[in-house]
Amino acid sequence: MRDKQGDKALFRIQINGITGDENQYHFDIDNQLFEQYPEEEIKQAKASAEVVLFKRPNVTEMDISIKGFVALTCDRCLSEFNYNFELSETAILKEAGKNQDNEINIIIFEPEKGEIELDQYFYDMIMTALPIQRVHEAEEDCDQDMIERIEENKKKGGDIDPRWNGLKDLI
Repeated sequence: MRDKQGDKALFRIQINGITGDENQYHFDIDNQLFEQYPEEEIKQAKASAEVVLFKRPNVTEMDISIKGFVALTCDRCLSEFNYNFELSETAILKEAGKNQDNEINIIIFEPEKGEIELDQYFYDMIMTALPIQRVHEAEEDCDQDMIERIEENKKKGGDIDPRWNGLKDLI
């Protein structure tokens, strides 16, 4: 998890001065969010986030829904494909000076700032929703030239270092 973005935050909600029990917000998420994390492989994304803030006497809750796609590299054929996702989560807002807790679904905000920054939360939601194995849904959608090359190399076989023979039995 990265440190707070400071003034570079893309997605903010002013908490001070909110009136009413239910407040709705819309955010468009694109490549800019992922450019803040250059070590990540995601370079193209398009999504929309709907945030509904419920302000009650003792607690403030947020329902967050994100729908869109990110471009991923297929682990099978190395071509790019769009992975569609639809996420929803509920989080509780908690007033504190610093985020000392690592509690799940609790967003800490500093009351003197009067706002919450959602960049990190959106990023974490999307990244944890991505599959571990990133492949096209159907092998037919893969780059057929690459699939043919993989099959060709499997048939060739070749001399395998005997130290690796034990690995064949694992599959």
